[in-house]
Amino acid sequence: MNRLKQMFRSLDRDWLVRHYLFAFAFYAFFVFTSISQTGKFETKLLFFLLCALLYPFAMFVYESLINLIVGDNVFLIGGFLMLAWKIFRFVIIWFLAVPIGLIGFIYLYFVCGRQ
Repeated sequence: MNRLKQMFRSLDRDWLVRHYLFAFAFYAFFVFTSISQTGKFETKLLFFLLCALLYPFAMFVYESLINLIVGDNVFLIGGFLMLAWKIFRFVIIWFLAVPIGLIGFIYLYFVCGRQ
């Protein structure tokens, strides 16, 4: 249990809260649309809940890889293109959050366990 606390403390609190808010807002959208269409809770929503729970860890992996590749370079692009990229990136990483997020979760678990 102490390791889990260290894992969450190793990530920036504001960053973590922001990503959980986005993830659960997207999950709420799926729950609302699914229940309004079918009138019942479907099992796919459990997978989407898992995606929402692991999304911040998937973003941690993604941002770590991008930071490794790009470093401190800054790219200047238009606002519309940047917004479109962020939405596209969010959706892709959210749906792939289970495999990518597990990698991030396991990585943080072992790194925090060594400290």
